[in-house]
Amino acid sequence: MALCLVFGLETWAQDERNARVVVGMNNLTYTVKKTKTLEKVLDVLLTGEVSKDQSKYQDAVRAAILKGISQSHRMSAIDGQLSAQEAALPGARYVDATVSTLSTTSKTETEYIDKEKKKTRTKTYYKALIGITMQFKSAKTDEILASPTFNVTETDLSWIETEDGAMLKALDRLSYYVNRYCNRWLPLRANVLEGARDKKDKQKEVYIDLGSAEGAYKGLHMGVYTVKTVAGKEAKKQIGKLKIEEVQGDDISLCKVQSGGRDIKSALDNGDTLVIETTD
Repeated sequence: MALCLVFGLETWAQDERNARVVVGMNNLTYTVKKTKTLEKVLDVLLTGEVSKDQSKYQDAVRAAILKGISQSHRMSAIDGQLSAQEAALPGARYVDATVSTLSTTSKTETEYIDKEKKKTRTKTYYKALIGITMQFKSAKTDEILASPTFNVTETDLSWIETEDGAMLKALDRLSYYVNRYCNRWLPLRANVLEGARDKKDKQKEVYIDLGSAEGAYKGLHMGVYTVKTVAGKEAKKQIGKLKIEEVQGDDISLCKVQSGGRDIKSALDNGDTLVIETTD
């Protein structure tokens, strides 16, 4: 589960479309939660599960965050302070993270090896829990840009036979949540060039001006929007969805229309400008 609380998304002019943004990761802090012995005993009695602090994985959490940022469409992560030159780049920002939860939960189950002989064995299974809050700030102004919170909970993962295995699964899920957030915050943007294949009154395929040079790949999903200016502001309306079928060059891809074929064809026939944004 990922809960993303945004306190104000930054708007900034960019000279180059889909330019990558550099992010320096500064501090990661973790305060161990103190649980009273009686509370621990009650938890075991009620659930049969035992919780254990895993502060030794703090560096692994940091690496998972960096991985999630670096693998996003438009962000490049640096572990540590940005240089003066990096901080001066358009959109440069830094991020701090606070770890609120970093633990494993274990349960022991008894299972039959041989029911006829009533032979049994006990096995222990594990799940890992991670909770973090990140705070992105502008490298130029120190303004808070966003404060997303991510939680990997018991409902996100299945039980694993080893403690390390459970933590690795949770760290992978954390990277996924961070990556998805960054991609939605700074999506890839492009335009529909022209229609490719249509059938009756529905558009089936279109060409877009996004290719390998900007990170396009087969299977990438996008929303299609009409855009108009209202009181000097850009207003957009989603009319359909696309998926890249084939990347055909540095700046061109063929896309399959997944929904909104009728509206997309009508807009193209009318000569309307259609823009796209990635949704993955």
